[in-house]
Amino acid sequence: MSMQSTEQVELGEIKVTDQKATVMVIPNIGTGVAVVIYDMQNKVGGIAHVVLPESSLSNAHNEQMPGKYANLAVPLLLDKYTGMGGQKRTTIVRMVGGAQLFNFGGGGGNILNIGTRNATAIRAAMSKQGYAIEKADTGGNKGKAIRFVLATGQLYVRQIGGGEYLI
Repeated sequence: MSMQSTEQVELGEIKVTDQKATVMVIPNIGTGVAVVIYDMQNKVGGIAHVVLPESSLSNAHNEQMPGKYANLAVPLLLDKYTGMGGQKRTTIVRMVGGAQLFNFGGGGGNILNIGTRNATAIRAAMSKQGYAIEKADTGGNKGKAIRFVLATGQLYVRQIGGGEYLI
């Protein structure tokens, strides 16, 4: 029996692996979005933990965090993924997060609604590369935790304070 190895994916980080014993976790996703990509046939998988929709929102180009911005993270994630043998035709893409944790009033048109903008930017960036988001669990006003099991491709989501479910 092989030991599972758990790897945490930090804010702005991109991780891709073909090690089947790996379980990737993010204990708290708020307004950020985790993009989870998985090749069901070749068992290659990865996560980008996106923080902001656009690199233009920041004047500090922090090269240590390539996964921070949706517009940069998605192409990087896909490069690493295909480089490790991920094939587009057997790929499933899911995303989790994008909560609206701060309500400053003024209804849904809030310019600070980073969560929704992250999800929209990720969809656009994926679409540009020819990938669709098959399943999404985004929005709401509570953070979520995820657990991504490489051996099976199962993605477990838990709303903070709630039970775990699969998407």
